[in-house]
Amino acid sequence: MAGQWSMSAVAAPALAQVADGHLGSLRGGEILPDPDFSLLWPKNPYLIGIRPHREGGIRLELENEPLTSPFGPKFLIHNYGHGGAGITLSFGCAGVVADHVETLIKQMRPTRTRPSVAVIGSGVIGLTVASELRRRWPRLPVTVYAKELDVRRTTSFKAGGQFEPAGIYEEYETQEQRDVLADYLRRSRNRIVELGDSSLWRRYGIALRRNYTLDHRNPGFDVFTPLDVVPRPRVGMLPFRSLNTLGREYRTWLINPTVLLPHLAVDLRRQGVRFRRRAFADKEALCRLRENILVNCTGYGAKALLDDQQMTARRGHLVILRKTSHKQFYFFSGGCANYRAMYVFCRQHDIVVGGSVQAENDSETRTPEDDAVFGRVCDNARNVFAGLPAACERLR
Repeated sequence: MAGQWSMSAVAAPALAQVADGHLGSLRGGEILPDPDFSLLWPKNPYLIGIRPHREGGIRLELENEPLTSPFGPKFLIHNYGHGGAGITLSFGCAGVVADHVETLIKQMRPTRTRPSVAVIGSGVIGLTVASELRRRWPRLPVTVYAKELDVRRTTSFKAGGQFEPAGIYEEYETQEQRDVLADYLRRSRNRIVELGDSSLWRRYGIALRRNYTLDHRNPGFDVFTPLDVVPRPRVGMLPFRSLNTLGREYRTWLINPTVLLPHLAVDLRRQGVRFRRRAFADKEALCRLRENILVNCTGYGAKALLDDQQMTARRGHLVILRKTSHKQFYFFSGGCANYRAMYVFCRQHDIVVGGSVQAENDSETRTPEDDAVFGRVCDNARNVFAGLPAACERLR
């Protein structure tokens, strides 16, 4: 019922505009250039990634009891299971982790124990945690441990980069749960705005974007994202040559992981954060670290590391295109007219086309069946921009 009420609130202004005859183009008559879906990125245009989805929502908590080890007690903080919203929620969840670390530092003071932190994982969740810890405590010893230190090989690097709680919001059903998700989103928004004030947006691949959708239900924005984070959309005629139908324009952010992750890693190294290559088979292996505060940011790896059976793989396909115009600075998301999945994200230097979700498949190996999916991904996007959004097909 809450979702229906929210949608009514969103749709009411649009209906009033139509009735009054004031509905116009969302860009005042300007037509934005369509992507060229035949113009593939010259190197590795087809990508497969595994979204680290967790049933029941993100695990973001400090374990009640410390772990015992030969080096003394270890305090374990979990921050994983963000699904397709890791880029969106990373900065906000990093702030929650830092709050837990602050609590532990205060507890250690009477014992004169010197705190030190091990961040497990080098994807966007681990790097933003390390960055937030370094920002709050410039002299706190922080080490990032991961089986892969090349950030270009992480799952995060393959993400599209739109700010929206995509995929994970469905796990937040009750009002209490939605309030938790809203807090993460607000924290992320606040940190992104702060980075803009310090002129880091360009360095980190962050930009404000207009996100266009068809005029239909978009729960990730309309129901689960507070209006003070992503405002109510404008409704009008979409600004594309053939897709000249009623649609919506949201204001959100591009956070491009192919720009963000390498620069975060460089900045952290300059700030004295150490990076160490290491794999962990189980929880006991974490106890052999010398640091006394451990932050688990292992994503899908947490399934094996902790035997967390709530972790599930959600496999996705991305097609990377070349840009043909500096005016390709928009997003198009929200799927097709028949609710088939589809999105197009114009980033700084390329265009990402995606939308597939294959549950319970954690293989990153490309097969002939995947080639057919890549083709349908592009065909769906091509149909939408050709003005045929009801012609999209299921991607599986």
